[in-house]
Amino acid sequence: MLRSILSSIFNFIYNPIRRPMRFLGWILPTLIKLKMPISRPNRRLLAIYDLSSQPFSIGDILIIQEASLILKEKRNIDQIDFAIVFNQRNPAAPDVAFDSITEANVLYHLASVLPAAQINPYLGSLFIFNSHTHFHRFIADNSDYYDIWPSAWDYTNKDYLYYSVFNEIVYDYYQEYRSIPRLPCRQFLIDDACSFYYRHVWPDIPVTVQTRNNPIFGTHRNVHMESWIKFFEDCRGRYPVKFIIVCSHSEIDDRLRQCPNVLIAKDFHTSVEQDLTLIHEAAIHMGSSSGMGTIALFNEKPYLIVNTDMDAKQYRGIIREESFLRFFFASPFQRFSLGKETAELLISEFSRMWSAINVDEWWTAEKMAKNSERKPLTWLR
Repeated sequence: MLRSILSSIFNFIYNPIRRPMRFLGWILPTLIKLKMPISRPNRRLLAIYDLSSQPFSIGDILIIQEASLILKEKRNIDQIDFAIVFNQRNPAAPDVAFDSITEANVLYHLASVLPAAQINPYLGSLFIFNSHTHFHRFIADNSDYYDIWPSAWDYTNKDYLYYSVFNEIVYDYYQEYRSIPRLPCRQFLIDDACSFYYRHVWPDIPVTVQTRNNPIFGTHRNVHMESWIKFFEDCRGRYPVKFIIVCSHSEIDDRLRQCPNVLIAKDFHTSVEQDLTLIHEAAIHMGSSSGMGTIALFNEKPYLIVNTDMDAKQYRGIIREESFLRFFFASPFQRFSLGKETAELLISEFSRMWSAINVDEWWTAEKMAKNSERKPLTWLR
């Protein structure tokens, strides 16, 4: 009984000050080091992705990558280090979508999202910490090397970073410069994507389509496959286009293989990084509101994202165009559609986006010669 009473008193006192204590545990060692007369080497940006507050999501990691590019430019930093942090016993944020992620399989699931952390060509080091305590010690020991984002307050408060990236970091940068850094891919991946298109798409123009089909989570964002098949049939013979389907193996619809103007990327054993680069290098991107397509948001090429569940009230500067939404930094050919897609919508929007493409610029003699010499990436085993 006495132990229970003492425990209740302790929790009553400790819980309100727990977060400030964690904050000071990070900040105080840093302040002490800043006052020490030691040499300060060239600093890097350290971007933190804490899986106890951020989702196991390719899309969210790509959004953090975009934020890191903006901070890199504003702080005049050359390289970006990326730290993924999680609690070994409870590795994922409390969400039904991540209930299957456990202490035993966290690294297996982590491997599926790591490629999004590696897509950035300015990436220096990639860290994985399975202990917040060990990560805090790393910060204390290496603070002289880093500008750190998010702030200790946001990290300790476990804020979800998605909205602050769009509404603060991207928005403020755009207001100042009227443009944003484009999220690039590493050059060897770009070369591989161009070679893929030369070998499997030429003389047609590549257009990527993400066909999300998750039977468990966010089913309202899954594609309406019948509408897409009608759309592909309508495009056949009208446009010199090959549609490249980007999805996981489990999401492949066999009906797509009956469409002569459609290729399925996974039939060529592409990795996540290669799929992302195929989207990045395509003339147009279309498809589900889902993780992989996020890389198209920070590109200059036209895109149409369907079945979005975006709430316009949560975004600063969002532009509404009838049944479409558009980011403040996006062109008129880069839109999200509200509601379930139809074949008529896809046909109409593709015609709009196609008008922005210069077909003659795609397969120049120089470009074809350059890509004909490249060999596909191989995997050592």
